[in-house]
Parts: sequence; structure tokens; C-alpha cells
Amino acid sequence: MILHKKESKQQDETGHIRKMSLCERMFFMSPACTVMMTARIAGPLDITRLRKALDAVTEIHPLLHAKVVFDQDHNAYFSSNAVPQVPIRIIPRISDNQWIDEIKQEARIPFELEKGPLIKCVLLHSPDVSDLLVLCNHSICDGMALAICIRDLLVLYENPEKKIETLNPPDVMNILKPGLSVQGLLGQVIAAFTNRKWRKDPYYFDSEDYSALYSSYWEDRTPGFVLFEFDENESERLHTMCRNHGVSIGSALSVACLSAHSDVCGEFSKPKQKVMMPFDLQRRANLGDVFSFCVGSIHFPFRYSQEKTFWQNTVSFHQGTHSRLKAKKLPAIDIPPFDPSFMDAIASYSAFIHRVPEAYTLNENLIKFREDPNNVANSLAKNFENNIPCLVPTNLGNIEISESFGDVKLQKLIFLPSSSELNPLILGGVGVSGRIVFSLQFVDSPSGTRTSPESEMIQIRNRALDLLGFPEKIHLRAVEETCQPSM
Repeated sequence: MILHKKESKQQDETGHIRKMSLCERMFFMSPACTVMMTARIAGPLDITRLRKALDAVTEIHPLLHAKVVFDQDHNAYFSSNAVPQVPIRIIPRISDNQWIDEIKQEARIPFELEKGPLIKCVLLHSPDVSDLLVLCNHSICDGMALAICIRDLLVLYENPEKKIETLNPPDVMNILKPGLSVQGLLGQVIAAFTNRKWRKDPYYFDSEDYSALYSSYWEDRTPGFVLFEFDENESERLHTMCRNHGVSIGSALSVACLSAHSDVCGEFSKPKQKVMMPFDLQRRANLGDVFSFCVGSIHFPFRYSQEKTFWQNTVSFHQGTHSRLKAKKLPAIDIPPFDPSFMDAIASYSAFIHRVPEAYTLNENLIKFREDPNNVANSLAKNFENNIPCLVPTNLGNIEISESFGDVKLQKLIFLPSSSELNPLILGGVGVSGRIVFSLQFVDSPSGTRTSPESEMIQIRNRALDLLGFPEKIHLRAVEETCQPSM
């Protein structure tokens, strides 16, 4: 157990991969930061070959086989020393939508941070169709990394003798370095003041604290999502429609959901009328197909104008985002140089004190953290939360991946970004094999202690489909009922 007073710790140098960045620590210990992807695979998937391919993939991507260790100053490092195999739980597949319950339940189980690995799999297996579920701590990956992991897994499944080359994971903060700016200088001043107060009596959190918070948060909650699923013909129709208006599919889905939220739930308050749009660095910075957290983001205000049509709003949104993304210099990640342990506190532990107070009674460290009147992280938590935008849309686009891998075929991918009560609208989109799927995330309450937001999210999805020109796809379920794929 790590108490809030500083203790001497030894960093595990064996198997050292690299130091964790401040950006990665923002997502490291939060119970709202597990990212997931589902792959539907048609054909007689061989479990033994899949297990061997999964082991081989970890040789390509070191963070698939990583745990976290701390030094005496509580800097965090990724290490591969004595990390177990990536676990894969195998269960019989009995229905097309069985994967939904399985991934929701698996997402409620915390990772063992200081044992590793920070990724796990579930395989719903049948002779004709299988669903592979991959869940990962957000500190080591993003949506594109999960797609790369699944692609490489299937490539090695088809060709076990393929030559393996290790791809070292980059630190995104070394790629997107901020320049000199007034905002950056102000951030440094704020960080210096905050660090000085924090370091007088810091708190250090470990896997026991993370597990206590994670398990308590998800004890009476479950990740929820509704899906926009487009088959090959519908995907082509959507693509053509967006192309004719000069916008991307991601922009159209984003604005449709913003408009629909206004119709169903009312307009967001002015402070919340902000968008954080992640963008893929692997493609933009030519990093190669690495498995790592390789995402930048742009932040900007946006309000849906009732005086304009849906497509006029979408054009404004698209032009605003893409003018920023097309700038000669990629937007930097300008995170003030906070103490790493303070980043754990403000991004994870302070944010959930009022949402899951029972977690802060489970050990001495969390009790003191909650009750300390001089805790600067708790005093700044409201400001941190106020800066969280209403919309976080992630569109991975069309993934370059084969449809067939020997005697099996990849039918579709479903990307599920982390579910959070802090962000009202979180979108995840991906296209593969001619099919586009978007997910809209929320946090549900299986125990019935709160009103479920699922019905509102279904209404938002349905209203968005109507705006996009797909009224025939409106239905009252979160996920469409699908037929058993035929070979």
C-alpha cells in the first residue's frame, strides 16, 4: 500500500520499455478509461492458432505485454518484466448479440496495473462465426491501435511464419511539442504554483487504490452504447451523401448527434458547447503501425445554429475542424508540467469523489485524500471538470485491412471508446469490409438505482438517423437485431 507520504521505491529496470508521459497518465487510473473493440469473424476460427498469433503479436508491440512500475518520485514506467500472457477467455457463442453483455461485464473488471498486462480478450466461439472482444487501458492505446492489434493478430493467424519486427511505442508528447505561447506560459505558472502546494503533502496512488475506485464505480453501473450500423449499400449511400455536401462522415455524425441531443434533451449550457476532436497521429506523423497512445486533439467551441439547416451546420463544423487539422504544424499537446502524481489525482481520483464516495472509505490513502482540507487536487477538480467538452467524436475512418485471412473473414469492427459520465456525447466510428459502424457511449445503472439514459440515447440515435436521411433505420433497440451471417 502506498500512503500519501513519500516512500522509497525501486524502479524495475528489467524489461524497461519507457517512461509514461503526462498525457498517458491522464487516462491511466480513471475508471472511465477502458477502450474496447469487437471484431466479428466468419469461418472456422482455430483457437490454438489464435492463441499462438496473440503471443506473436505481443512480440511486435511491447505495450501489449506491459505492466507499470514506479520510481521513488512516483514517475511511472512501462515494463515487460514477468508480465503474464495476454489473457483470452473463451466461451461458446450462442447468439449474435451475446457479445454485448460479455463486453459490458468484462469492462467492469479492473486491470492489474502493477502485474499486467493492460489488455485482455474474450472470444465468443462457434464453428461458423466468432466475436473477438479486446479491452485495453487507455494509457497504452487508442482506437487505431486496437484496430492495428486485431489486423496484426489475423495476419499472423493466417501466416504463423511471418517475420516479426518489434515496433517501439513512441511518446506522443515528444511528437506534438508546443511552441511558445501566452497560454503555455500561463499553464507553466499555474503548474509551478500547483506543484509547490502539492509537493508539501503529496498523495501517491497504486494498483490497490485504482482497483478500489474502479470496482466501486462499476459496482452499480455498466458501460452502455447504442449503435449506428450501416451495411455495404447504406455505407456507400452515406459516403456519397457526405461527399456531395463536401463533408466527412465523422462530421455528419457529430453534428447529427449534437442537433439530436438538443431536440431530445435540450441545448448544452454555454460552457459545455465545446468539442474535443481526437486525430490519428500514426497517419499524420508517419509513425508506422505502432501500438501506443498516438492521438492528438483539437479543441474548439461549436453551437448548433437553429437558423441553419442540418447540412449547413455540418459544413460549418467540417470546415472548422479540417482547417485546424490541415495546418502546416499539427496541433501540439500543451499539458502544463504538473507533478505526475498530481495528474493521477486530478484526472482520476478527484473527479469521482462525489460520484462514488464509498470508494474513498476502503483504505487509509483514499480516506485521507478525500478528507484533507488542503488537498489542492480536490479544490481544483471543479475547474478541471468544467473544461470537459460536450462532444468527443472519434472516427477511425476506413481501416486498411484485408477481408479474408485464409479460411476466415473479418466481417465488421465495432469501436467502443471509454464510457464516461463526464462527457455527454462520446462517438466512436470505424469502417471495414465496406461496413461503417458508429457507437454512442453512455454509463448505465444495472441495479436500477438511477434513471437509465439508454432511452434518451436511442432517441438521439434515431433523430440523428432521420437527419442523415435514414428514417427507415429508426428502431427502439440500442443495437439492431442481426441475422446469422452466411458463408
